[in-house]
Amino acid sequence: VRSSMDYLPMEIMKDLELELGIRMTYMQAWQAQEYVRLLVMGRPVDHYKLLPWMCAAIERGNPDSRAFVELEGTRFKRMFVAYGACLNGFILGCRKVLFVDASHLSGPYEGTLLGAVALDADNHLFDVAYAIVASENNDDWLWFLSVLRECLGG
Repeated sequence: VRSSMDYLPMEIMKDLELELGIRMTYMQAWQAQEYVRLLVMGRPVDHYKLLPWMCAAIERGNPDSRAFVELEGTRFKRMFVAYGACLNGFILGCRKVLFVDASHLSGPYEGTLLGAVALDADNHLFDVAYAIVASENNDDWLWFLSVLRECLGG
């Protein structure tokens, strides 16, 4: 299971019976898969604790980058990431028009991904910055665009 996180419960059942002669139900195979996934990947809620470290690593390893997480107490509120190369690429090589859009996230932890892109000289999309917020609303858009403007020196 560790080598392939896409290992299906039916495949687990078949392989255990062929290799070890052990028969198990679909539910047992599914629960085993979930248990191994938890051991290997950890709980999704624990990944949020790594975000400040990840943002610091982005800023440390990528000159002129801006990455930070905002919390409400100990709860995730929102996150902003703009790599220095992307900011500089926009300033130096893209048309001075930003296109912004939002995409609603699904899964155990919902939210909204806000993104800003531009067109480069070859008319290809060029990522500039992104943020993860609780929902698409005027306050979060204003925050995202304000931080982005600050990053671009405006």
